[in-house]
Amino acid sequence: MLVKYLLATIIAGLFAGIILTPAMYVKNVPLILHAEEYESAGGGGHSHDTPASASESAAVTPHEHAEEAGPELPFGRLGNTLLINLVAGAGFALITGAAALFLGRRITLQNGIYWGLAGFFIFNFAPAFSLAPELPAMPAADLAMRQTWWLITVILTAGGVYLIVLREQTWAKLLGVVLIVAPHIYGAPEAEDLTSAVPPTLASEFAVSALATNLFFWVVLGTALGWAIQNYASSELEQ
Repeated sequence: MLVKYLLATIIAGLFAGIILTPAMYVKNVPLILHAEEYESAGGGGHSHDTPASASESAAVTPHEHAEEAGPELPFGRLGNTLLINLVAGAGFALITGAAALFLGRRITLQNGIYWGLAGFFIFNFAPAFSLAPELPAMPAADLAMRQTWWLITVILTAGGVYLIVLREQTWAKLLGVVLIVAPHIYGAPEAEDLTSAVPPTLASEFAVSALATNLFFWVVLGTALGWAIQNYASSELEQ
């Protein structure tokens, strides 16, 4: 049984989730707080209790201020952010570890960063081409439609990365490119009214900041996975 492999994977994910939280508070959270001022003034936009964009799955910050914590935010902004990041970190670590086992590839300290970069491209960078991270008070399409588009994009992008990176045939690489660009040709769901009180510069700054934070998260996660698996689970993989 791959018990040590499972535990090593979860521990690496929890570590990445912990490291992600202070990184978010350096830039992302101040931008969200700034945007909430426009939301309060305009009374518009969409709730930020859930991810503003599915491409922010590893960097979610609740909407209300910490001092307004209630049933939806029992631990305040910081506590809930940390909790969500821990869950996201463990979840993405398990997905990455399972993918490595399924493909018959081993994650090591030497190649862990490449697994992390692949995860960033699949889960964050590729979806953000058409569905950028959003701030409070920004217009957005129906959440279920955005999540469905994001999930389909992630699946197609993962298939595309596999074909491009791990298959040698020319047709496979060409098909991989098609899979990656297909959801963007189709287009992500858009809000009917794009009017927003949030300045465009603030929105673009947040999109860049969110992607940079997620890149940092995935690099940490990939490296931590490689170290944990190589040091604590390599013996089980050889059995």
